[in-house]
Amino acid sequence: MDIGYGYWIWNELFSEENNYNAYVASLLNDNGSENEIVGYIMLELNKRKSYSYIQGLFVEERYIHREIAKELIHKAENYSRSIGCKNILAEARSYLLGFYKKLGFSIDKKKNDSTYFISKSLEINKEIREDGDWER
Repeated sequence: MDIGYGYWIWNELFSEENNYNAYVASLLNDNGSENEIVGYIMLELNKRKSYSYIQGLFVEERYIHREIAKELIHKAENYSRSIGCKNILAEARSYLLGFYKKLGFSIDKKKNDSTYFISKSLEINKEIREDGDWER
């Protein structure tokens, strides 16, 4: 991913406990003397029930609209899929629903006036479209 800033480092941290697993991916900008975290995503992983839950997604304001959040979600999806999760879940404010829909999430139900429960299947669907291309 090239978003036009110096040297970028993906930093992935994993933690395992008996009932709780966490995944954190952060994007660092190495500007020579120090690393700056520009965004992160944190997941709660429930392997027993085959889903992951986005607990937090953050991008520094000056880096918004550079597809960092999209890349962080893709990293979380790929990791979740690699450990056997079938779905990824989240809560989203109403103003973010368009962003999540573009990434394949669907609205499950309304939590309150401004927040919705959303989800996305991580299972690969290998159906052939009319044009002969594979569909995911």
